Amino acid sequence: MADKELIIRTAAEIASKISASAIIIMSDDISPDIKVDIPVLIASPSAMMAVCPAFEGENIDNEKNPVEKLQALSKTLYHKVSTGTEYIANTSATAFIDDLLSGDRVVGVISYGGTSSILVHDLKENTMVTELKACTERVKLNALRSVLSIAMNLGAYGREGKPVGTAFVIGDTDEVMKRSHQLVLNPYLGHSPEASYICDANTWETVKEFAQLDGVFILDGDGYIHAGGRYLDVNAREVVTMKGLGGRHASAAAITRDTEAVAVTVSESDGMVRVYRDGIQIIEFDPRVSNVSRYS
Repeated sequence: MADKELIIRTAAEIASKISASAIIIMSDDISPDIKVDIPVLIASPSAMMAVCPAFEGENIDNEKNPVEKLQALSKTLYHKVSTGTEYIANTSATAFIDDLLSGDRVVGVISYGGTSSILVHDLKENTMVTELKACTERVKLNALRSVLSIAMNLGAYGREGKPVGTAFVIGDTDEVMKRSHQLVLNPYLGHSPEASYICDANTWETVKEFAQLDGVFILDGDGYIHAGGRYLDVNAREVVTMKGLGGRHASAAAITRDTEAVAVTVSESDGMVRVYRDGIQIIEFDPRVSNVSRYS
């Protein structure tokens, strides 16, 4: 345990010197019960399971030639660091969405099977965070954060154990409404603005319940839901989406091509969360791997 305590203390010292906003721990063998003067975030067990294969590496001892052994060691170490960096970056983006970070830098601690790494990550260099901030030219950041939090919860857990696929179209409301129609009775018709404000976490359970309806949610850029169960009347034939994705994703991409809206989709088949702007996919999250929670 002494070595693990040293790793945490070293990470905390680095975090203090660079004014990091948090330490993110991704480990199966480091206890977070060590007191530090900075917020500690714990990556989900799924994230650790995803990283584990990279930490198993190759059997370097099988290489008899010293040069080949050194090359194998270098290759394994590079793979471990690059994989760890990727997952710390993804987890940092999730922490940004959950509003758990007050600054641009985080210190990541990854430990598995006797191998430990300390990483420094700058959110200014995080492509996902950069793309999300770019969307704030059209929609408010809190509205986008709230939508993504709901979408990632649905992607990870579904609703009452059943997978749920849905989509949210945010911003440029008048144009989006013109290019869509109701599939079912609008569940938000006649309700007060407070009941439809997605930035209020008290409304999230209702949103997740309505997510089981066919159709999409339409929100304005401030985060007020104008409609649920809406069908998008768009021509998606020329929209390019990833192979295997269905009409929901194509329509979401198309509506962002034809309007100034931003769209967020949840895939029913695999839970993946995707963000579209200007007709293209700009972000993809796996909510089962990127989940993060605050420890202290």
